[in-house]
Amino acid sequence: MDHVQAVQRVCAYYLAALAVANEYIVRDGAGGPPPPPNGTSQVETPPMESRTAALGWLENERPNVLACIREANELALHDLVIRLAAAMAPFLRQAGPWDQAVGLHRTAAQAARHTGDQRALAGALTELGVVRRFMAAYPEATEALNEAVTQYEAVGDRRGKADALNQVGIVWYLTADNDAGARAQTEALALYRELGDRHGQANSLADLGMVRRQTSRFDASVEAQSEALSIYRELGDRYGEANSLRDLGIVHCLMGEYALATQRQREAFDIYKELDDRVHQAYALNELGVVQRLTGDLDGAREAHTQALEHYSDLGDRFGRANSIRHLGVLDRLSGDAPTAIRVLEEALEAYRDLGSRGGEAASLSELGVARGLVGEQDGAVAAFRQGLEILRELGDRCGEAEMLNHWGALLRMSGDLAAGRGRFEQALELARDVRCPLETARALEGIGRCDWMLDGPALAEGPLREAVTVYRQLGVSASADDIERLLVSQAG
Repeated sequence: MDHVQAVQRVCAYYLAALAVANEYIVRDGAGGPPPPPNGTSQVETPPMESRTAALGWLENERPNVLACIREANELALHDLVIRLAAAMAPFLRQAGPWDQAVGLHRTAAQAARHTGDQRALAGALTELGVVRRFMAAYPEATEALNEAVTQYEAVGDRRGKADALNQVGIVWYLTADNDAGARAQTEALALYRELGDRHGQANSLADLGMVRRQTSRFDASVEAQSEALSIYRELGDRYGEANSLRDLGIVHCLMGEYALATQRQREAFDIYKELDDRVHQAYALNELGVVQRLTGDLDGAREAHTQALEHYSDLGDRFGRANSIRHLGVLDRLSGDAPTAIRVLEEALEAYRDLGSRGGEAASLSELGVARGLVGEQDGAVAAFRQGLEILRELGDRCGEAEMLNHWGALLRMSGDLAAGRGRFEQALELARDVRCPLETARALEGIGRCDWMLDGPALAEGPLREAVTVYRQLGVSASADDIERLLVSQAG
């Protein structure tokens, strides 16, 4: 009995201390973990007067808290196990190690099954699903989150159900099941609106914006993400604000608004740095690198992607790491090292397939097709384009489809099959104009013009080429515009 009481006292201390720490850790505007049990308010807690102090205390005490939970579990103190796991969840989401977090939330779920507490079980399963998503274990994440939805439904907890739907919707977005992702976020949004939960509304709107962006519905994406950003700012949620800024930056990049895209990514990065969130700093760096590459700053892009890769490797984020590797492979190709590009892109492709990321797989295949074409592997290039196009059409990513058709058209043009190449460029132009993707519009116009130049002579080619120059100049893609103008001047001379 004395031992049980001693463990209970230690658990009460940690619950009280974690409640203080979580005041600094839990996102502003978000719901926190369950309150500590009655009686812990009399417990003397360590001084924590800032987020930095709270994180430092948590880092130091993590082994002791986890040992305390193990001891409580062995003594069948199920309620304490559940509460301590929930109280540690915000920190473990951010700091990991995620394999420890998985073990903790499984233990909490088991304790909840012992007590028959369905709400606690749903909460533990939600946390388990979130951490599994971070680890890119998507089938396991989906299984845990779907069970959480069912458990929340059984106890009539609409907010919990909305939270679990929001989280499983993110998993479906990451695995490019866009229809399922949109359904989950729309259902979660409706629940949050019924409940008057502003923070939940912002989360669902932000994640719905990402699904819309992934299906090339850029205006609808900006609309949803901007509404989310407004709510996050209203609530003072800096983390949510940074996430929305980062995704808006991605959409602005796809729409060819590179200055605005750069601004949004830098704003997001600064907030992530302020929050000491290295995972999301890396995501912002990767997106910043993409804009730098598209505007001709290849050295800056390489620096950004390399820095992001170091962060991801340290943290064990396999999806982020695959993204950085793919972007570095594109830079290898643009720098004239096609063999290295092929090796790097094949590594990224294997990682995406291992993770079940269809969007990443398609993007890698698109770039692999280009690189293989550069070393004369025509059949391998065409095979990559065919596989990639099939995936992109399944996903509804029309901007990605236009990019791949432009790559394929360039391969055919360079190999002398001008009529077939022009056909690919025409398909790309129709898609790019339809979704308002100006970079791919310019690339398609340039491709059509260059094919016409060889097929029918400069007179017919001049129209699409000058139109391409105009779009490239608007985008600030000077190198491509300069190349075309040199071609036109050579003919005039």
